[in-house]
Amino acid sequence: ELEYLLCSLVYPLANAIMYKDAVESALKDPLTGVYNRAAMDVAIKREIQLARRYAKPLALIVMDIDDFKSINDTYGHTVGDCVLQQVATSIEGGIRGTDLLSRYGGEEFTGLLTNTEEKGALLLAERIRSGVEIATCAPNGTPINVTISLGISCLRDVDDEKRLFDKADKALYQAKLEGKNCTRL
Repeated sequence: ELEYLLCSLVYPLANAIMYKDAVESALKDPLTGVYNRAAMDVAIKREIQLARRYAKPLALIVMDIDDFKSINDTYGHTVGDCVLQQVATSIEGGIRGTDLLSRYGGEEFTGLLTNTEEKGALLLAERIRSGVEIATCAPNGTPINVTISLGISCLRDVDDEKRLFDKADKALYQAKLEGKNCTRL
């Protein structure tokens, strides 16, 4: 009788834990362990609504590893994966616990910064940029210097999630044009 009762409690609990793990893994990038694009797409809509409802600022940073293709071409994809992991770790070290970091695609990351105005976003982006620049990635014993370029946008009344992203993406493109390893607003 006791064994039957325990089994009737244990199996549903185990299933609930497996379900929770499955949901979490669906929203995480398996290589870097940060959130993925699907999680970001959901979060940005919600954060825009919250920012508007409570009249709070919101900023978005789009980050791209500089010359990542040449890293893959020179050292191979395994080293490229190591670089992606190192960059994600460095970015995580620079953001706050309330910010949402995601791997948006390939070598591109996004940071959604709640309750953050332009000045704060610029300071945070610069902290991230310099943190990535000084981090060392040496998977085969040979240090690889990695830098990132960053584009920032701040939520305005006319912005939806697409426009907010597009503004940050254009700022990122400007950073790439202006020599990389820099931040543009």
